[in-house]
Amino acid sequence: MSALDPFYAMLRGEGDPFRNHPENLRELQLAAMKERFAERREQIKLLRRRADDVGIEDVNRHADMVPLLFAHQIYKSYPEQFIDNGRWKHLSVWLQTLSSKRVGDVEVNGVNNVDAWMDRLREAGHHVFSSSGTSGKCSFVSQTRADLDNVTESCVKLGVYGNALIQRDFGKRPVFLMMPPGGAHRHIEPVLNAAKRLGAESTLMFDDPVLASATISMGRMRRAMADGSAKPSEVAAFQEQAVARQRHTGAMIDRFLDKLTARREVPVLVQGNWSLHWTLVERARQRGIADGICHPDTVITAGGGLKGTAAPADYREQVIRFYGIRPENVQNSYGMTEMIGTGPWSDVAQGYAICPWIVPFVLDKSGEHLLNPSDGQGVVEGRFAFFDLLAEGYWGGFITGDKVTVDFSPTGNTDGLHGPLVRQVGRYADLEEGEDKLSCAGTMESYVRGMINV
Repeated sequence: MSALDPFYAMLRGEGDPFRNHPENLRELQLAAMKERFAERREQIKLLRRRADDVGIEDVNRHADMVPLLFAHQIYKSYPEQFIDNGRWKHLSVWLQTLSSKRVGDVEVNGVNNVDAWMDRLREAGHHVFSSSGTSGKCSFVSQTRADLDNVTESCVKLGVYGNALIQRDFGKRPVFLMMPPGGAHRHIEPVLNAAKRLGAESTLMFDDPVLASATISMGRMRRAMADGSAKPSEVAAFQEQAVARQRHTGAMIDRFLDKLTARREVPVLVQGNWSLHWTLVERARQRGIADGICHPDTVITAGGGLKGTAAPADYREQVIRFYGIRPENVQNSYGMTEMIGTGPWSDVAQGYAICPWIVPFVLDKSGEHLLNPSDGQGVVEGRFAFFDLLAEGYWGGFITGDKVTVDFSPTGNTDGLHGPLVRQVGRYADLEEGEDKLSCAGTMESYVRGMINV
């Protein structure tokens, strides 16, 4: 029997994974981390190099895992010229240093852009996903088919056990998805698949796939405009494309809004993030559409912050009025792209639950020292890191850019949730204290450069 079996059972079983934790969860998590490390150090070059350098041969306590957690920047540590010059074999070799399965052997002849490279890897069973890449450089993470299926299952679990109304109407209500039909982002396919189980029918906001190449190009152009290196002709072309893109996006939003208002007589599920919900509010007001556009039992999913969108301080309250729903009909959750499963917000417990297969770590700002209480009791503040026990295609240990407050005390008598809970979340980059580069990031990137001989 594998130490991971209880966690797969929590994900794939019939019960509520947020409220049915076993009493010895911390011990089960430690045993599963120990097993994962023993397996992955033989498969992932970067992990093996790191473990050898810090002298860790086994994981026997949570503190042993801290120097083995990867800084989130490591998944964009490839040289940009690999993409600029079409060195797809080199990009695959880079990805191999971070992957548990063989990636570098995939044939890349005929690949002409980064999306074609990702497609070629997917055809070989490596379901690579990319980050948004707003800075002009995407993160790339290799996942397996099992990873994708597990994300789908986690989305269903969040929908069913994160909101009583969705559980009541499971499989019956129309679903409106503020997302495209496909693309490079990890959650697109799993969310589309989960929607087929959660609702009776689905409507998409966008009709174009999200391409990594387009995102990279846009991010680099913004960077060039900011530092003054962009040519006037390039700026003019970029602005012209932006106007056309904005016009097309507006038409897609209008179509989505029309279909949503046409279903105001029945409860629906609207899945999106706060930024897109606010965009929909602004579009409706431009068209003179009054608040209260949905049935009062409508549920919306939200999260992710505003992602740079300008909005008033009370935008959440305005979004709720716009839909005509109660505050408890908002299904907030906390998680990130690299994580299988996000935890729902509980108004009763006043915190975000954490999936039992996600082992939370609170570190100091530098990412070097563990702040978790040794006895599993108490509240701590610091940098959020985690180990995802279910990650298959990649190492599940991540250090994030989030500053959090985590309550590790048992909370079984508040909404039935068992600790720990994430009480508060912020981004270091958005806070007055700012973000410093993680102390381990430079070391890990030097490992990667050495491994790919660049």
